[in-house]
Amino acid sequence: MHRLFTGLGSAALAWAFTAGSASACWSCFSPCLPPPVHFEQRTITCYRPEYRTEYREETHTVYHQVPETHEKEIQETVMVPHWKEEVRYRSTMVPTVHMETRERTVVRTDWREEQREKTVMVPETREVERLYKVQVPGFEEEQRQRTVMVPELRTEERQRAFTVVHKVPEIERHEVVTPVRVAKTDCDPCTGRPVTTCAVVPQVRDVDVLSYKCVPEQRVQNYTVAVPTLRPETQVCTVRVPTLHEETRTERVPVTTYRPEKEVYTVRVPVCRNEVEKYQVPVKGTEMQTETYHVRVPDYQPEVRTRTIQVTSCKTVPEQVTEKVPYTVCVQVPYTVTVSVPSCGCSE
Repeated sequence: MHRLFTGLGSAALAWAFTAGSASACWSCFSPCLPPPVHFEQRTITCYRPEYRTEYREETHTVYHQVPETHEKEIQETVMVPHWKEEVRYRSTMVPTVHMETRERTVVRTDWREEQREKTVMVPETREVERLYKVQVPGFEEEQRQRTVMVPELRTEERQRAFTVVHKVPEIERHEVVTPVRVAKTDCDPCTGRPVTTCAVVPQVRDVDVLSYKCVPEQRVQNYTVAVPTLRPETQVCTVRVPTLHEETRTERVPVTTYRPEKEVYTVRVPVCRNEVEKYQVPVKGTEMQTETYHVRVPDYQPEVRTRTIQVTSCKTVPEQVTEKVPYTVCVQVPYTVTVSVPSCGCSE
């Protein structure tokens, strides 16, 4: 933009100088007309900032914790268990047994035989004839009538309605925005004269667009269908009817009867008597006695021991690391612009 204003200032100075010369040359004539002004197209170079990301390598120090293991001797006091024997005394009750004579009355049982009489029922079986009735099944044929439904078809005229869609052309008016070039008069800030430039402005205009509209139409159609029906029909058929008739039959069955009969048998009858007898029983008792016994008593003694353990410590180790770090850089990118610059029409 600075170069644009610089070029416009130079053109204005040249125009002023030319105007001064023309007034000196044409002072003898009146009136003095201004020289014609022409515009010429010039291309200038401008710069715009653009941000880009670049990567740079940077080196920094990273510290790591490295474990180290070494052996270390430590002393510790432990309690060592051991046993010692002690002599102790205790009093115990010792059981004793002695025999004692006692008397008791016991019941003795003697057996004697007796003759007894009993009545028993003796079974007797004999065959007897008896009559019984049974129902014997049979069949009889009969003529019967039945009504059955016989299927048949009949035609029937029916109507149905359906919809037909037609496409009807239709013209619609739409508003369309189009660019239009118009002449625009501005005031030149350097010369103060009116300058005519071409500008693009939007213009709204109506456009007819052909479209199709779907119009439904209702129609009625006749068609024939076959309707199944049933008609009654009487038929004569022969059926077998089950029947029952009674018959008397004879059979021989065993009949068991009981008759009483007396029977003599011998039984042993117990007879009880009392008797005194002597017997020996052991009687238990206790007696106090003192005895000596040895026991092992646990005891602990302190003892100092030395052992080696593994001790781990961390050591800080530096390390140089190189990595790529992103940076944002502003770069001036050139681009060209075409502008209109006024110029006088003098050959000088």
